[in-house]
Amino acid sequence: MKKVTSILAVAVMTLGMATAVIQNTDSEFDFLNDISKALACDDCSTSDPRGGRPIGKIA
Repeated sequence: MKKVTSILAVAVMTLGMATAVIQNTDSEFDFLNDISKALACDDCSTSDPRGGRPIGKIA
């Protein structure tokens, strides 16, 4: 009975650790997507100092 309890405890711990890793990986990808969107700057704006024409708009 002790072996069954031990194996069950290890299985539950492994499942919990796997869930934590998956959640951390998911949030890391969200962070990387946010960074890539910020760097792509599809909807940002600034003025061209040479012509004064707007390039886009700041979100």
